[in-house]
Amino acid sequence: MPPRIRAALVHLSLSAVVALAVFLAIYFVWYPDVLFEGAGGKELFFLIAGVDVTVGPLITLVIFKPGKWGLKFDLAFIALAQVSALVYGVYVMFEARPAYIAFVVDRFAIVRANGFPEGALEKARGSGYERPPWTGPKFVGVKLPSNPDEQFNLTMSAMAGADVEYYPQYYVPYEEVRKRVRGAGLPIETLRKRNPKRGADIDAAVASTGRSEAQVRFVPMRAGKSDLSVLVDKDTGDVLKITSLAPWDER
Repeated sequence: MPPRIRAALVHLSLSAVVALAVFLAIYFVWYPDVLFEGAGGKELFFLIAGVDVTVGPLITLVIFKPGKWGLKFDLAFIALAQVSALVYGVYVMFEARPAYIAFVVDRFAIVRANGFPEGALEKARGSGYERPPWTGPKFVGVKLPSNPDEQFNLTMSAMAGADVEYYPQYYVPYEEVRKRVRGAGLPIETLRKRNPKRGADIDAAVASTGRSEAQVRFVPMRAGKSDLSVLVDKDTGDVLKITSLAPWDER
């Protein structure tokens, strides 16, 4: 095997190992399970990893020549550029990660770490919600304000693109909204009607909860790229599973 091909393959292998390690952290921590695709993590990761994993080894294939003057510098520069691009890409994904999954009125909504309006986190100081979690999304409830001025401000903010779930001053522990979650839960039969071609997926999702279909309800979730369905316990409001099943009727 020619030395340049061998060098490119070694470079490709090392790049793939690094990309795999990054993928595991992203998939199991920041964008767990179906959030990886539903929250847009899949496209962004594969764009970053695809460019990073392929471009570096291709450049190595072109420039590598045993005994070439300055080869070590060239390879070091390629590695530095590759690592810098990967670090920047991971930083972008970290900033856009789902920080909270908030229950609002009759649905769940993903709250991204970089979506809070200016000053929103400061207003939640002392509540425990002023710093988005680093280790995956946390379930919370949202208690709507009764003050008319606050309601008006939230309406204006929603029109500008930041709904109430992006104001952590209104967060409450998930325990406080369980009753509302139970009330918002819809029967699995409705989910079947909204996903007529995914009966097997629905059966598998329900079976994975360890409960009968009669014990499970679903609540819609706004996720960003595609909306999802959250399976919950009919009696306790416990979150059982987040699925890629469509929560709304097709229009």
